[in-house]
Amino acid sequence: MKQIRNERLSLAEANDRLGVDMEPRFWEALIGLINYPELTFEPATQSVVFPNYVPFKELAKEWIEGIESGIYDVRLCEHCSQYFDLNQTDGIFAKPAELEGFICMPCAEKMSAREFFEQYLT
Repeated sequence: MKQIRNERLSLAEANDRLGVDMEPRFWEALIGLINYPELTFEPATQSVVFPNYVPFKELAKEWIEGIESGIYDVRLCEHCSQYFDLNQTDGIFAKPAELEGFICMPCAEKMSAREFFEQYLT
């Protein structure tokens, strides 16, 4: 009988395993987007934690390939610097015609029109 044990990967190890170079905030968002109950990101230790039966590499690779091919549109909020999947998240754009300058809805709702204008349109 096999024993189930938790694996803990540093972000450097996760990057090496997948052949990428992603920052901690991206990993945190990616783990959230994968939405697999036993797969977690620990901000305090900057590590990915999962039981050894969870196919971490396959799950992460599927999302990374989806982002690279345009299936998923993951962007950084210009205001709070968190990553969001635009297919699942509402927000606004500083440059709507170009779909650039994404601002997530929680940030957009907190800022005044004047603040938005001064920070993103001037």
